[in-house]
Amino acid sequence: MSKSKNTLSTCYTSMECNSCKFIKKRKFSNGDVVFSTSEDCSECDGKMLITKIFGVIMD
Repeated sequence: MSKSKNTLSTCYTSMECNSCKFIKKRKFSNGDVVFSTSEDCSECDGKMLITKIFGVIMD
């Protein structure tokens, strides 16, 4: 199984609320840093912590 050198990928940021443990995934934005707080939680108004940044290969 060989992979071509020119593959397209989309980067995502995964965040988790410190209070209610709600998990959210969104497209990566410049300035995203793992283990930093990014925005308020939409479920409980706690702070969302960036837990990982990853890419998904497009077919």
